[in-house]
Amino acid sequence: MIEEASAVIRLTFPSANEAEIIRKSIEPETAATLRYRSKVKVFRDRESILLKFKAKDTTALRASINSYLSWLTSLVNIYDLLENQK
Repeated sequence: MIEEASAVIRLTFPSANEAEIIRKSIEPETAATLRYRSKVKVFRDRESILLKFKAKDTTALRASINSYLSWLTSLVNIYDLLENQK
């Protein structure tokens, strides 16, 4: 039985500015997950965002990854919508 599961996901954006805006938008969620079965840390590296996941098991890891990817998809769609209105 796996006692701990982890994953790292790197998402690359068109600009460092967009990556930073998305990072700042998702970061509050990382504080909210500390009391659950998984932990997530988010970092920016130039035009990329790194999400480092640690979970008590693979089920919690998968759920956490799915949640963050869903939130990130929404954030990117909102960012694109706002940028297209300029």
